[in-house]
Amino acid sequence: MLALAAWLPGVAHADIFLSADFALTRNEEPNSYEFTAAVPEAVAQPTSPTWPAGCRQTSMSRQSSNGRAQYAYEITCDRGFTAEDVIRTPWKADGARFVTNVQGVQVDRSLTGDAMGIIVPVGETAATQRPLSQTAREFTEQGIWHIWLGWDHLAFVLCLTLLARGRALLWLISAFTLGHSASLALAFYELVHVPVPPVEAAIALSIAFMAREALLVGMQGPASAFRRQIIVVASFGLLHGLGFATALGELGVQPGEKLASLIFFNIGVETGQLIFVGGITAIMAGLTMVRLARPSRAAALYAVGAIGCFWMIDRIAGFGVA
Repeated sequence: MLALAAWLPGVAHADIFLSADFALTRNEEPNSYEFTAAVPEAVAQPTSPTWPAGCRQTSMSRQSSNGRAQYAYEITCDRGFTAEDVIRTPWKADGARFVTNVQGVQVDRSLTGDAMGIIVPVGETAATQRPLSQTAREFTEQGIWHIWLGWDHLAFVLCLTLLARGRALLWLISAFTLGHSASLALAFYELVHVPVPPVEAAIALSIAFMAREALLVGMQGPASAFRRQIIVVASFGLLHGLGFATALGELGVQPGEKLASLIFFNIGVETGQLIFVGGITAIMAGLTMVRLARPSRAAALYAVGAIGCFWMIDRIAGFGVA
């Protein structure tokens, strides 16, 4: 745990859910288009996308801004797009948003990445509502990946898992779930508007606070402390939900899919969270058998608390960066 904690600050300044933005627009010349891509610098590479058959690249430009690489490609095709045409991108992002109106209808949809990159369906002719089964699968997967790749959210859940056990842990996890589910819905439907940087800094502070709480109170704290913890955890859950809403908003959701995407993204987050809690609980049970649970728990909490402080300072320092 100490080795992992020492490694994290250098690679995880915030959520590391890697999202991309793609857009396809029509140029003045027939069958001539501009394809733009904004991807995290962490996955940027010089390899060009694979274009549909009959299309060739005529120019390319690249710029960098705020940790993202901005690509612009001009392509010319010897025919119009068909429904089966796709652009295969080389960037291994976790998800993406794709916007286009080249077929005469505005399309704004989410895409899921894999080990090879992201496939962009440029031949899609309308923003038709997808089957519920497809929406459920895609957004549940996105929710699971977001919690697993969101180091700050996992760090907070780790503190909860090391703070309590049994029924008490179940209550704390439920309070956290209630808090972030409520704020996720409010932010996603744009009923509340909160700047992202302060939220990210407050999330980091919540990790340090909860690590301190676990160290001071221990796993068998008094009832009054537990009631206070329930309120505090639910309040911090509101902050984390705003962070989840940022990721969901970046995926591109069609108006008719908003409710379904919100529900299944949240289900994915909870599924990933419960799997993580189960894994940590199993590890602690194994450490208890060899009488290493107490020192391992203390070391993990000190390390996670230090990381939370580092993240908070790092994020506050970035407030003024354009």
